[in-house]
Amino acid sequence: MLNREHLQYSRNSGRISVRFLKNTPADKIIAGALLDIYQEAAAKQLSRSELEENLEPFLKAALNGKAAAGMNKVILDHCTFTGQGVEYEPAAMREKLFKCAAKVLLNGVESLELYRRKVQQSMTDEGFFARDIYGDLPEFDRLTAAPAWNVAELCNIYNVNLVQGLLLYAESLELFLADPDPMTLRKFMRRLKFFRLLAEIEKVSTHEVKLVVSGPAVLFGENRKYGLQLAAFFQVILLMQEWKMRARLRLRNNDNVEILNLSSKNCDLKSSARRWAACVPEEVALFIRHFRTHAEHWQEAPAADLPRIAGKGVIFPDFSFCRSNDPSKTVHVELFHRYYSTTLEERLTFLQNNPAYPLAVGIDRFLLGKGGEKAFLERYNTIKDHIFLYSNYPGVEKVCRTLDKIAAVL
Repeated sequence: MLNREHLQYSRNSGRISVRFLKNTPADKIIAGALLDIYQEAAAKQLSRSELEENLEPFLKAALNGKAAAGMNKVILDHCTFTGQGVEYEPAAMREKLFKCAAKVLLNGVESLELYRRKVQQSMTDEGFFARDIYGDLPEFDRLTAAPAWNVAELCNIYNVNLVQGLLLYAESLELFLADPDPMTLRKFMRRLKFFRLLAEIEKVSTHEVKLVVSGPAVLFGENRKYGLQLAAFFQVILLMQEWKMRARLRLRNNDNVEILNLSSKNCDLKSSARRWAACVPEEVALFIRHFRTHAEHWQEAPAADLPRIAGKGVIFPDFSFCRSNDPSKTVHVELFHRYYSTTLEERLTFLQNNPAYPLAVGIDRFLLGKGGEKAFLERYNTIKDHIFLYSNYPGVEKVCRTLDKIAAVL
């Protein structure tokens, strides 16, 4: 993710325009040179400090220094560095070596070379001597892999990062999405829930949807983490065939709100994910893998009909599961967490009036507060089989127990 000092944009009467790279010859020269430096460094497995030495003169001499620094940050974020993997403890070795060197120095030395030799001899007598006593420090980590991008790919990823960096300061994000494939919209809505974003959803037609997503600028706590989630979610937006985005940004310390307008028609950005399966947060991917391994009688049903609630229309659950031996028994799971809780009471009231409805509700304990669980469960005792509590993210065993209870009365 780009830092604020790397962002490039202009202001005009309250509107923000992103200064995208245009793939001009000058941009290509900068991008190509940076990629060459990193590929050569990876081939030689240079240390971080050696890589920085190679980059410094280029970054200082670049005509568009801000863009060069930003592209360098993007490449660096996708590099792999590996420690020396030494068989001794470098910190302990340094301490021992320094003490030995101080002891030798007390007896006086005739030259620097003689001093080094005496220290080495002294350490060897104790059974070891390391050539590199700083192998545990980050600047001595070796570059073992650099991204194998071409110039066009680097420019695209950098441009996407520019937008993501601005979204860290969003107050809200208004989205209009369209895709002729209904399954694509469903996949999008599932990812929205997976990223735990707070959104108001309005279905315009069978293949169109409008969303208003709250941004980190309206949150009082944990806004940094939420902002990163929103920025990362931009990669999912780019997977849609047609999209429009209107972001309200608070880039200054005053109360001024500035507007960023982007759409699939006016900016040619490509998602680096390129497929829906890649747009799943690690905690969700871990849950899905664990579910497939341990849920003996249940399987995912992503193509199941979306549940409908009278007076509310279609809702988008986080997951839909069906019995492995009876696909007609489908149960939906909707998770409520600290950023998604506005419709919780509404959903629970609906279940109280419709206790046979195939919907499981998972609730993050954070929403109930300390000591609030007992009172909550007593209040909704009649639908306790539809409810499970979790911390951060639910466990597979707990979800399966709830699914079994609901399926028993279907």
